[in-house]
Amino acid sequence: MLFLGLITCSIISCASPDKFVIKGEIKGKESGKIKLMKYGEGRWFAEDSATIEKGKFQLKGKADLPELRYVTMGAQEMVAQFFAENGTITLQAYADSLDKTVIKGSKSDEEFKIFQQELMNLSKEAKGMQQRYAAAQQSGDQDGMKKAQNDYEAMSENLVVYAKNFIREHKKSTVSPLVAMMQFGQTISASEIDTLVAFLDPSVRPSIYVTELKKIADKKRTTDVGSLAPDFTLPTPDGTTFTLSSIRGKYVMIDFWAAWCQPCRHENPNVVALYGKYKDKGFDVVGVSLDREKEAWVKAIADDQLAWHQVSELKFWQSEIAQKYGVTAIPCTYLLDKTGKIIAKNLRGEELAKKLEELMGK
Repeated sequence: MLFLGLITCSIISCASPDKFVIKGEIKGKESGKIKLMKYGEGRWFAEDSATIEKGKFQLKGKADLPELRYVTMGAQEMVAQFFAENGTITLQAYADSLDKTVIKGSKSDEEFKIFQQELMNLSKEAKGMQQRYAAAQQSGDQDGMKKAQNDYEAMSENLVVYAKNFIREHKKSTVSPLVAMMQFGQTISASEIDTLVAFLDPSVRPSIYVTELKKIADKKRTTDVGSLAPDFTLPTPDGTTFTLSSIRGKYVMIDFWAAWCQPCRHENPNVVALYGKYKDKGFDVVGVSLDREKEAWVKAIADDQLAWHQVSELKFWQSEIAQKYGVTAIPCTYLLDKTGKIIAKNLRGEELAKKLEELMGK
């Protein structure tokens, strides 16, 4: 998601105490339709809509606690995404440069923009690392590929540390549980989520984001280390089906990935090498793709030379298996022992190599 704008506290408010009003202006856009989108019950829906008249519009909504909203116009063109709070919010945008949209009226959004700016800075670094990796891969520079991959993993770890510090400093903000979902909801255990929720101020716990974190924790309890991995049967690229339990008796890594996921694609060469090294010693991989288009999925399998089992519902984030496993971000992996029990999660790079060496030798 792209989060735009900067929000400051509004001194003057003419909205109801339990509602908010967005007073907006889009320069260069004399007319059209505009919508205010809200998340609930697993989907985004229109909370309000309005007509743009001479570049101006007004939208209304309600937020018991500060929550994300986004404003779109026309064919779902993003105008802004921000944390809304009850009161008066002003929005000023330019039709030819929506990335310069400015929003004022929410303290929570100010807090979120602090975190989002750091995320954007790290994203720029990540893009540079991806370009270095691609260049090294094209030239066959294995050391260069490894250096870029290590730098990317170090940057990811720094982001997690930053996110944890942000939450520690903003325990009374509903931004914190959203940050937790975004940055490490996938990687921490159910008990760690329980601890995180307990750390948050009681005033924040009714937030929709805390509710979502609790749902993630409940799903994780069925896929925590020591649990029997949920079985599944899914379509393969050739139109047949594959069942996870059919390869019981091997060490198996379930790899949730997608053709569009660059970190997944960067990790694939490492998995290819480890699969080649250990496939004859009882190691297997099952790739579960979160793609939507079969053509892109099949092309990525061929391009990355993925020789292991591949399955997909082609339902993107609506994949029932991904939801059953509590997958909220990819790449996401589960390592199973020969009985089908989960023995490790989200191992990549050197960590995966060390674990496989521990299990099957050099």
